[in-house]
Amino acid sequence: MNRLLELLWRAGELSGHQFAGAAGECITVTAEGEQSDDEQGVWIAAEVTVDGERRRGPVAIGAETPVPAGAVLRVVADADATPVLGSDDRLVPQIAPPILPEAMATYDALRAGASGCGCASRIARMESVHRTAFYTSLLVERLQRKTEQIAATFESTGRDWHQTFHTLLLRAMGGNRNREAFTALAAKATSAMISREKSSIVKIEALLLGSAGFLFGGRGGESEKDDYTLRLEEEARHLTAKYQITPLRPAVWDLSRLYPANHPAVRLVEIAALLCKKDFMLDGVLGCRTSADVETLFAATASDYWRTHYTPSGNESAPSAKTIGRAKARLIGINLAAPLMFAYGRHTGADELCDRALDLLADIPAERNKLLDGWYSEGCEAQNGFESQALLQLAGEYCAHKACTNCRLGRTEIKSALARKTYTNNE
Repeated sequence: MNRLLELLWRAGELSGHQFAGAAGECITVTAEGEQSDDEQGVWIAAEVTVDGERRRGPVAIGAETPVPAGAVLRVVADADATPVLGSDDRLVPQIAPPILPEAMATYDALRAGASGCGCASRIARMESVHRTAFYTSLLVERLQRKTEQIAATFESTGRDWHQTFHTLLLRAMGGNRNREAFTALAAKATSAMISREKSSIVKIEALLLGSAGFLFGGRGGESEKDDYTLRLEEEARHLTAKYQITPLRPAVWDLSRLYPANHPAVRLVEIAALLCKKDFMLDGVLGCRTSADVETLFAATASDYWRTHYTPSGNESAPSAKTIGRAKARLIGINLAAPLMFAYGRHTGADELCDRALDLLADIPAERNKLLDGWYSEGCEAQNGFESQALLQLAGEYCAHKACTNCRLGRTEIKSALARKTYTNNE
């Protein structure tokens, strides 16, 4: 209810109307002011008149919101004659604006459907221009949040964009389960080390696998070692000593219920193949314009040994190429290339890079996952990465928290059920 009241206040639905205060005052709202950055439910520099006296100061919205010093009004769902005091012990008038049953029903329906993609049909019915505007606002929100995360990574790497990309690449390849372990690995086997050793795919594999703890009898598999595994171990001993690397502990890796093809060792040798064959990966990312560019840039196939192995060991498997194919490359484009391009554009003031990031997402096919399946099954299917990322932002930041009054679509739906005249008590 507090959020609905705050929506009414933010939308100006109460301005210009007279209300009977809980103590019998005649109260008119003349200006909403601005939402406080420090106190939820508090609006500052608002203006009201109480029995003809003009007052300016904070307004507290919701019965649970603490009433700040100097408050000129309290807005609640139900008001009684009990005096309300601000933190400075001054008496604060309060009002309870009537809410249309239709608005309340819309609000309740939105919240009830939030966990089940209840707005999918509403989005599907939107005119194309309005849906695009809605998706754009959501996508920019998502990219701004990712920009903050990338900026934090940039600072943690000593403001090194190449190491930032390296960290983000490993993090993206780690998946949800091992994302933090891959991030820790990026700080051990750094971009600078990779650049110095990239003349040899064996050295890159050894550096990554050894730093990850998948060699020297680690969790790569307990079996008789073949010649290639022994060679990797020899290279890893040399490189970890050269760079003074302490390998990650086996316990940091979550290997439970993993398909062999998703084993972190497989991801690492795919990364090794990618980094070994490409120069200036960051420049390549910033130059991507289409889905085809992304697929070409990130395409890689692990060295021949891994065709019959999932881990460094003597255990052979049925032949299977370990590759970063089109589907994986597209996911990297959505989750790494476009956000990095947007963040780099913001950091350098290159607005054209920010625009290009949006265009790139619009050219990459939409991803499919469990979080999106509900939207798709309800008739709201994303046409590209631009739209699927927008839906993920909607689901994660609004629907998951039932924050319908903060959502552009939710506000529109509720406001369409409102009639301004209902907020004048004496009409």
